[in-house]
Amino acid sequence: MLLTLLLVLVVCFIINIPIGFAMGIAVLASLLVFGGIPITMLPQRMMTGINSFPLLAIPLFMLAGTIMERGGISKRIVNLASALLGHVRGGLAAVSVLACTFFASISGSAPGTAAAVGELTIPEMVKRGYAKDYASSVVASASCLGVVIPPSITFIIYGIVADVSIGQLFIAGIIPGALLAFALIIVSVLRSRSLGYPTEIKQSWKERGRTLLDSLWGLMLPVIILGGIMTGIFTPTESAGIAVFYGLFVSMVVYRELSWKDLAPVFYKASLNSAMIILLIAVASPFGWIMMIEQVPQMASSALLGISTNVYLILLLMILMYLILGTFMETGAIILLIVPIFAPVAQQLGIDMVHFGVITVVALAIGMATPPVGITLFATCSISGVTIGQISRMVLPFLLTLVACLLVLAFVPSLSTFLPSLVF
Repeated sequence: MLLTLLLVLVVCFIINIPIGFAMGIAVLASLLVFGGIPITMLPQRMMTGINSFPLLAIPLFMLAGTIMERGGISKRIVNLASALLGHVRGGLAAVSVLACTFFASISGSAPGTAAAVGELTIPEMVKRGYAKDYASSVVASASCLGVVIPPSITFIIYGIVADVSIGQLFIAGIIPGALLAFALIIVSVLRSRSLGYPTEIKQSWKERGRTLLDSLWGLMLPVIILGGIMTGIFTPTESAGIAVFYGLFVSMVVYRELSWKDLAPVFYKASLNSAMIILLIAVASPFGWIMMIEQVPQMASSALLGISTNVYLILLLMILMYLILGTFMETGAIILLIVPIFAPVAQQLGIDMVHFGVITVVALAIGMATPPVGITLFATCSISGVTIGQISRMVLPFLLTLVACLLVLAFVPSLSTFLPSLVF
């Protein structure tokens, strides 16, 4: 049954069937070939897989991010970043990174961050003399922060699959997210200076204060979400619902850039994005069940531990696997397929599962900006009009920086576990 499952899955990948449908077809083929299990198990397991209260957070955070993108919040966040860093030489690149950091804290999505920030900063950077491929590479690499800084949809999926507190994962992502953002800002400024890109006019403190006040409503959202989770006022799922209502209030009442007629396309876009993820989670349940009864996690665990019992070596092998898979597979699919195999090994080696979650998510985030199939690369290329080949050369220094930060996070667990242990 396992051979049929994997063979059909590979064939589906080769003929370019979407991952969610490919997994479902592979499970159905396995059940038909095996014959001992009724095919009614497939829909039953799919329903079981999505019958989870924490899963509600995914469509709600998707909707909140779409509302903020259309409601003028992303534009104000970019203005604030420009006021803070625009006067530094090459500061517009740093502005893009900072804007991605801010927007990541309210969207939870890397493609959403790339689209929202890229549409504003890439044309502006090109207008000021930056090369299109360089401007695109800055936004593509910084957009990865969308799945690291809370509220992260990828953390939610990992928490459900690995049975780890989503609240702890959200808090654990704060320091790693800040570390990645700081490293990317440093690299973007240094590269911009070496390439001779211009600086902006320095704004007065009065102008900065005015810009801060204008963007304050949007900046309050991550404070409300994380503050509520840390104090125990509401759960991560409840915080997603609050984010939706808060986003609607700010966009429609305060900024007045979102009208009633805009709600239909906003809900439609969020529904499409959510449906893809929920379908993936649904079909992953019977897929994982077959792998479990075929004892794939046990075989993988024995194989890994057979190579070495050194924690750091095994961790490096897992990170390498994540980075390779991230270049051609969707992040949610990797978590649903690989984490059930890697998590038991990590537990056996005594690795904290919150720490392991941070390593997993950061490694897969890097894959989103890695050629040839990095999703943030495609998002920014569609905005700037450059090719994947052109952006791949420019994004390499940023990827190396992110990988260096990943290794630091992997071998210094306290960067991930300090805040969760302090709060919880």
